[in-house]
Amino acid sequence: MAELDQFNDETRLGDCLDHHAENHADRVAVRDAQTSLTYAELRAEVMRCTRALYSAGVRAGDRIATLAAPRAEVMVIFLAAAKLGVLWLGLNPKYTQRELHYVVSDARPKLIFGIREHEGRDYAADLLEIRRVHSSIARTVGLDGISGYDVSFADWLDEPDSADRVLAVELAVAAVNSEAAALLVYTSGSSGRPKGVQLRQRELLRRSRTQNEQFPATPYPRVMNPLPINHIGGMHFLSLFTFVGAGTITLVDKHRPADFVRAIKAGEINMLYTLPTMFQMLAEHPAFERGMLDQLQWVIYSGAAMPGSLIDILFAAKCNVGLTYGMTESCGSVTYARKDGYNRDVMMNTIGYPTPPGEVRVARTDGTVCDVGEDGEIQVRARYCMKSYFERPAETEAVFTDGWLKTGDIARVCQDGSIQFIGRMSEMFKSGGYNVYPREIELALEEHPQVVLSAVVGLPDPLFDEVGWAYVSQQPGSHLTEESLKAWCAEQLASYKIPKRFIVSNALPMLPVGKVDKVSLKKEARTTLEKEAATDKL
Repeated sequence: MAELDQFNDETRLGDCLDHHAENHADRVAVRDAQTSLTYAELRAEVMRCTRALYSAGVRAGDRIATLAAPRAEVMVIFLAAAKLGVLWLGLNPKYTQRELHYVVSDARPKLIFGIREHEGRDYAADLLEIRRVHSSIARTVGLDGISGYDVSFADWLDEPDSADRVLAVELAVAAVNSEAAALLVYTSGSSGRPKGVQLRQRELLRRSRTQNEQFPATPYPRVMNPLPINHIGGMHFLSLFTFVGAGTITLVDKHRPADFVRAIKAGEINMLYTLPTMFQMLAEHPAFERGMLDQLQWVIYSGAAMPGSLIDILFAAKCNVGLTYGMTESCGSVTYARKDGYNRDVMMNTIGYPTPPGEVRVARTDGTVCDVGEDGEIQVRARYCMKSYFERPAETEAVFTDGWLKTGDIARVCQDGSIQFIGRMSEMFKSGGYNVYPREIELALEEHPQVVLSAVVGLPDPLFDEVGWAYVSQQPGSHLTEESLKAWCAEQLASYKIPKRFIVSNALPMLPVGKVDKVSLKKEARTTLEKEAATDKL
């Protein structure tokens, strides 16, 4: 793509913005329910915000935070921070006060930008308490006015500049290079307390360029983004991908299938970036029609395997279909596959192919490369991965080996070079001395025609050390039983992999990023075991 030829490893996010503002001045860059900014307007707002940040004493290497659902100001503040070499941190409105305190205490931002309320929750008290407890915060800026904040965003942007200050800002911007960290993303913490992942501008732009090359849109990408701003998917996989491709990103405050139905029918989007659970919700919406997908250029999914029933819908559509695999530490997607040229098995049972070639390997614990069909760890070439975990040198060192990032994901290379994902090391459990990977069981369960989604967790067992508990959501009108699911698994899995229990429901608990909340499921299962143990003692 000629657009992408303008960018290389020395390009900064601000350079990308300048290029688009010069060449696509009147094209809408970002919009939400209240605001729409062309690329020329976005650059102007970013420069106002950059000067305001500098006036507030924010300098390269500092952190700032934004507490909001996806909205246009988020992109303005993020790009302004990048101009100055400042680390930007997203705070999810769904965070509890305890979670907010933890992330703020770890990152120590100088400024917090935030909303007044979201889904009925008022953040004024939260912000006052955070400001009282955390001395790093010099000022809080309200995106919806001054309520609960020191100053409104509009007034903060309008604070006067001097000629000397304008020159100082220009010098500060010029001093920033592409290796400056721009995005600070806290991992979910499912296997420990969340860690801040520092992602540099060079890596963010390179991954976005590759993604545009793999999924080219004509004449440019138009994408709707409902993913939270504290997540790599929301800020990079959707937003920066679209931005780097000189596209139009529509930000919505949450995932609503009706929004996507309307946007597809109106021709407002030409690409559907989705998680499998979100696509399932869309496919089940009363207004969804399979022919709608023919209006799109692409449907692209990531984050988990797509169930077979949904793969069938995508393979029947005329649009292109793609999948990717990546993680926060790898700075986004590192493997890709497309429907064209690949069979159904590749799209459903693998995470695609290393892209560019040589970026990913599957290796043994001693660092040697696994043979075809042999289980090993997915490792990603370190050069274009995260800079480090924020202020955690020992933990950073532990995940890098000889120029490779250790993902903690288990996989095997197939005969055709595609990679089959097996599961997370942290989710693996031992049952009767055998290693059991939950994702392998989940894939088998999701092949069942009446299963929508499944999640398997390992629980203590007096005989086998650990056993699997399978939580299954079923298709509407289905009547799955534990016996029928056990029989289904027995046809596809070795006996030691068959879960000891099956819990069937109409829905599973979900995280804001569209993944099953396995932490809550494991807590629920442990509570059940404790109650049963107490009953046995009576």
